[in-house]
Amino acid sequence: MKTFLPLHGVLAGAFALSSCADAPVGPPPPAYRPAVWDIQHRIGWIQQRINRGAASGALPPGEFNRVQGILNNIRREFRSDLAVNGGRLDGPTRADLEARLDNLNAQIRWIHEMNEARPW
Repeated sequence: MKTFLPLHGVLAGAFALSSCADAPVGPPPPAYRPAVWDIQHRIGWIQQRINRGAASGALPPGEFNRVQGILNNIRREFRSDLAVNGGRLDGPTRADLEARLDNLNAQIRWIHEMNEARPW
């Protein structure tokens, strides 16, 4: 005599197996990671990149001075905005600082990958 499983049990079991098999291994893709790095940590991380690039020679002295100056301006504005707003940043201010940090990080990556000064 044959035994039949109810259809909903078979489908539930198949779904459970397929969802386990398709589960990603490792960290989630960048688009799904929560934004856990605050601006102060990002500034510190970029400062370390600048220092490493200068120490290794991948960041020429002129570019070092340029990107260090940009980071110093961002750091100064961050501290000033915190002081003015009682230790908190509003949404537009935070978004502006984050965008500027992203742009600076991309410039450093480009300089490092090309190992040459920007033409402009």
